[in-house]
Order: sequence, then structure tokens, then C-alpha cells
Amino acid sequence: MPSYSPLRMGLYTRITRSWLESRFQKRNAQGIYQAHMPVYGVGQVDCEGNHLGRLARILRLLRELDGLRFSTLLDVGGAEGYLPWLATRIFGAEAISSDLSLQACLRAKELFGLPSLALECNKLPFPDKSIDVVVCSEVIEHVENPVETILELQRVARVAVLLSTEEVHHDREAIDRYLFTRPGWPHMERNLFHGDDVAACFPGAALRPQCDRDPPGELPIAAFAREWLLANTREQTLDRGCKGVVVLWAADLTARAPRGHTDEQLVDLLLHSTIARGASASPPRLQSLLQRLCDPDSMQPLSLRGDRVCADGGASYPVVEGVLDFVRLDRPAPTRADLVDRLRVEAPARSAALLALRDRLYLPDRWTNDRFDFRVKEDQRGFWVNDQLRDRGDGVGFSWQSLGADPWIVTPCIQRSLREVRIEMRVHAPGHPAKHGVGQVFWKGPADDTFDEARSVKFLVPNDGQTHVHCITLEGHPMLPLEVQWLRIDPIDGACEVDLISLDLL
Repeated sequence: MPSYSPLRMGLYTRITRSWLESRFQKRNAQGIYQAHMPVYGVGQVDCEGNHLGRLARILRLLRELDGLRFSTLLDVGGAEGYLPWLATRIFGAEAISSDLSLQACLRAKELFGLPSLALECNKLPFPDKSIDVVVCSEVIEHVENPVETILELQRVARVAVLLSTEEVHHDREAIDRYLFTRPGWPHMERNLFHGDDVAACFPGAALRPQCDRDPPGELPIAAFAREWLLANTREQTLDRGCKGVVVLWAADLTARAPRGHTDEQLVDLLLHSTIARGASASPPRLQSLLQRLCDPDSMQPLSLRGDRVCADGGASYPVVEGVLDFVRLDRPAPTRADLVDRLRVEAPARSAALLALRDRLYLPDRWTNDRFDFRVKEDQRGFWVNDQLRDRGDGVGFSWQSLGADPWIVTPCIQRSLREVRIEMRVHAPGHPAKHGVGQVFWKGPADDTFDEARSVKFLVPNDGQTHVHCITLEGHPMLPLEVQWLRIDPIDGACEVDLISLDLL
């Protein structure tokens, strides 16, 4: 097994929060916020893509809400607050938005006037059964502690939990292959679920697909969107051809109610619930939100003291522009033993299923290996390959056929200082001269969004079918950070056979 760092909160949460903070500050050249959801209207370019897929998911969530008696709603991972705003407009609910990102919470306050708070989803600052409906949409696949997060959603919900994720699949082997290769970069889909996993997490829940088939990718006009949404959100059971899952888990079965809207009415309300670019809303009242909250660690009541909220036990949290920030990057990570203790009140079968899911989805903060020997299967864990490297299966270590001009492989998170990288590999392109090709090593540090040419070193790669050790010096490069989080290795610039045998980090 790889050598892992001690279990601690902070690294994945910290780098994901940093990534999200940057994302939720994005604006175009005119200063208009680049929305995550289609808040400006279907087909509008100042929102992220996949409008039909996003709207289909929201429509499914609205249908479930339409059949519940509720007055309060919490959206955990609510981004800029579109769904909780819809809940206030359509159902008259008192809605709260929350997210790991402080900037996302600030956008929810600015755009929609929502009370909003930054938090860690496995430590919700609410008493037991204090919110009617808790929503968690397209979040659980990204989080560090998914099982603990689900238990927190269920702890806080008085009426129901509504959860959605696109990352539900039907092939266990495909799920395991993906989990083996994920490198754990910020906000990636690090958790994949089988339908049985979802059923174990939410016993007795209704599981429905988000949409009946993949939506077209082009930006739609509203008339087409209405027709497509009504035609492609009809299926009631999960199927291999459907997309994603929407889960309704009822904490109180008596809270079910006849629906108050038809599907057509909900679609029309959804398509016409938009805001103008550059709009701003009246700020929410912080004091009324504070009355619902408690310290996420001690469960003690909170009071406002200047620019902080404080618990009786001494813990305090900042208030930034009217948004409470409960994220503590030094908070200890929940351990497996903590989960075992928490599950003692559950039925043995459910407890075992949730522990097995936790173990299957567990991903360390970082790998501390100095050497990866790719002839050992376990040393291949966490290495992510692009589609220009196809598994050949007949070589030594990682054996691929390079199919294009830019094949690459990304390491798992290593988070360390680096002076040199040594790569042992064999390259052979039959029928081509045994001259030097070009390989390249890229790196990404904590302040870098992606890999780019400025943070890379090239090296010569002979095409002679022999094994060579390439020593690539990084020390002294002006763009080398104090700590490297990920490496990307481009083994060769062209079509050939590649055997990557070992990697040493010095």
C-alpha cells in the first residue's frame, strides 16, 4: 500500500475551498457575475453550460418539494443560492443557503437576499431536527466525508432530505476502476455511487432519475426547453439509460401532501424565475438566522459579539459582510472510529453497509511515497491518464499505446517540496527513427489553477525500445513553488508504445 499522511482535516477541504472561492468571484469584462446555475435565464451565456440538465434536476427537486408540507429549507452546497430562492418564490418557504465557499454565500446574499453561511457539510451548525427540509444537490460526489455528510443531513432534517447526484452508476467494476484512478484534485467527482449504496444511505427513500436521457449540449431557447423538460423527466425508476438520481428520504411520513402545482406550472415558474444581470437584493437579517444556529462542534447556542459569533464554550466564528463563516480548516477530520461510534444506534446491516461505503470511497489527503514502482499494482493507484494513452497490457508497469500528440498522466496529490524527478520508462515507435522525442513534466502548486507551459520542464526521450532513466531537475526553476501538489507527466510527443516503469520524487 502507498504510504499516506496522517489523517487530518484541511488539505482537500482547503484546496477545494480555495478553488471554489476563485470560481464564485468570476465576472465577465462588464463586471457581471458568471453564474453557476442559469439564474439569468435559459440559454444565457453568462451562466455555466448544461442548462437543460441543470433545469431538469431542479424540476425534479421542485416536484418533490411540491408534495411536502414544510416551511423551512436549508440548501447544503447551494452555490449562489438559486434553488433556495426558488423555494421562497414558489412555496413561500424560509430558505437558507450554505456552501463551503464564503464567496458563494456572498453571491447568495447579493443576488437573492438569502441568509447564507459557509460551513463544512459534515459539521452542520444546526440542532437536531431543526430544519424541515435539507437539500444537498450535486455536492455529495465532491466531499471528503460523504457518509458523515449524509448522516448530518438526516440529523438536521425534521421532514425530509432531498439529495441529488449525477454520479450514480450501475456497474460496480466500472465504479471501482474509477475510484482506483482518481487523483483527488480540487472539487473533482471523487465519489461514485452504485444505486445500492444510495439505498443503504437512505433506507426507504424514493429514488428517481434526474432526467430520462442525456440533454443536448447546445444553449436552448425557452420554448424548446419547456418541451424537452416535460418530455424527459417522466421516468420514476432508476435505469441504465437515465441520468443521475434524485433522492427523497422522509424523516416524517405525515408531512407528505397533495401536490399544489402541475408539472406544466412548475416548468413555467422555473423558466420565468430569473434575475437581471447586475441585479442586487436587500440584505437578509442576520439576527433571525442566528437564532436557528448552534456551534457545530459543541452544539451550544451562539450570540453575536461585534464581527464574530460566539458559543458559550469559547468557540467563535467570523462574520464577513453579513455572512457567517463556520469553516475551520484546523478542525480534526472524522475518523473511521468516530463513524463506528456514531453508527452504534443504527441497525447492524445498515451500519456495515455505511462503513463499507466509507472504506470504498476513502481517499487520503496526499501520498507520501518517494518512489512509485508501477510494476506493483497498488503503486498505480491515484494516477489519472488522458484518453490519448490506451492500455496496452503487454508491457512492464504502466504500458500504453500513445495515440496522439499530447498524452499525459497526472499523479495523485503529493503536496511536498521537490528538487528532482526521475522517470524510468521505455518508448518505442516501430518504423520511426530512433531519435530523440520530447517529454515534459508539469507541476501545479497551491496558487495555480492548472498546468501550463510556464511551470514545466522538457526532457529528451530516445525512441529505441530500451529502458532509460530520465533525471529532470526542477530545483532553481523560477516558477517552482515551495510545495508541489500535482505533477503531470507527458511521456512523449507522438504516437508510440510507452512503458512507464517507475517514478522517483526527490
